[in-house]
Amino acid sequence: MATVVSVRWRTPPPGSINERLIVDDDGHAWLEVLRPRSPGEAVGTYEGAVEKAEIRELTAAGSDVALDVVVQDPRLAAVAVMADRVAQRLLASPLAVAQFFARPVGAVPPLPATLAIGVLGVGSQPVEFELDLAECAVYFSPGEAPVSWIPLPELSNGFMTPDAEGLGGVRQRATVPPGVVGAISVPLVVPDDANELSVRVIGGWFLPGESIPEEFEARTAPQPL
Repeated sequence: MATVVSVRWRTPPPGSINERLIVDDDGHAWLEVLRPRSPGEAVGTYEGAVEKAEIRELTAAGSDVALDVVVQDPRLAAVAVMADRVAQRLLASPLAVAQFFARPVGAVPPLPATLAIGVLGVGSQPVEFELDLAECAVYFSPGEAPVSWIPLPELSNGFMTPDAEGLGGVRQRATVPPGVVGAISVPLVVPDDANELSVRVIGGWFLPGESIPEEFEARTAPQPL
């Protein structure tokens, strides 16, 4: 198998979008979503098939195409439309995807409130990643825009399953098999004017078969407080 076209969605520095569509000559395609075009809680790799007619349209501008999400090149309009169509279809076929979520846990005085940050493995292969705690943060909002944020504290343990099995993810690579849920609990102090929160998750992502990580970013869905 040989790659016939690679399409990357990007934004100018210091932009954060990083999605890639890779198509092989046998009609197989992979969508690598490390920094989603639409802020979301899922990152990872999706796969599926593409038709010969789709390949012809995707390769019309060459084998290596960069699509600027901010300033679109009209010469790449047809390729952009087809790439987006294929990408949207592949999102229904996860290969190795992590879905992150955050849930505030109510306090029982005198115990403080806590925040559970979780991950669910989705697809047919395990996901592998490591958090960058210095970049991860909890955002508080009145429902429209963030009003404040706090960094994640230094953690002694990584993600744990409900059966207390360690999955890693803090100072070591996490391996989360499909269908497995892991969580980390952190202290939570809520600002007075906040009524919902979300978590920005950043770290290194190991694509299937790769030993060197790439940076990923996910944003959990807002949760009411």
